[in-house]
Amino acid sequence: MKTLPRAALAAALLCIPVPGNAQEVAPFFQQVPAVMYETYTGVNRPAFDQYFESLVAKYERTGGTPWAIYNENAKVAYRITVLPEGLASVQPIQEGRVASFQEFTEEQMKLYNSAWATRHVAVYTAAPAMSYVPDGLTLDDVRDMPYNRTQIYHLKWDKAGAFRAALARRAELDREGGIDNLVLTAWNGGIGTETQVVMIRVSAESLDADRAGLAERMRIREAYWDEWVAQNDIMNDATVSIERHDQTRVNRLSYPVRR
Repeated sequence: MKTLPRAALAAALLCIPVPGNAQEVAPFFQQVPAVMYETYTGVNRPAFDQYFESLVAKYERTGGTPWAIYNENAKVAYRITVLPEGLASVQPIQEGRVASFQEFTEEQMKLYNSAWATRHVAVYTAAPAMSYVPDGLTLDDVRDMPYNRTQIYHLKWDKAGAFRAALARRAELDREGGIDNLVLTAWNGGIGTETQVVMIRVSAESLDADRAGLAERMRIREAYWDEWVAQNDIMNDATVSIERHDQTRVNRLSYPVRR
């Protein structure tokens, strides 16, 4: 994904839908109305781990903004940072990070420079209407589900609305069907890229738990399968490409650390 110039980035911020009244959505979205999504490729794993261990130690007990580190494989990792005030949180968080760099020791700077080969940043806002989460779901609940099956949909500009409506309808069908083993959070994005993007994250205790839950959901969906597939077809028709990422949270590199 190509990073946009700063002027285009600012313009993109104005185009992304934001969640409605926080009181109308799950507690999770009240806590996490938006996220900063960093992709690290060409990771030098020992240096990467040591760098984020030092950051965890630096921020421990400071009340700083939470982040989570997810591994995909030996060379790809992600940091997802909570934006507690939505898009308004981006600038102060970035400014705080720049200020903290000034305090780095020479050894920390070496780790920073060698930890990854490339870094891409995007921002996503929560899409509660397209999500499927328990009413009482909180940030801590999601932290306790370290596995995330992530799909990033790059959308056709003229069909992005149809995609979002179909995804919302799929969630409505599942609610009507009584599915109770799904935690699916949806996010509007595209900041830092040249296309509209929707990210879907299905959280579970493990890959095996996700597979078992999916098999059970497919059995329940048999009762409304035709309409569910029709909505899925609309989503596929509106999509240029789909990325699939299997991500596992690394607690010791995430802040705050989950003991």
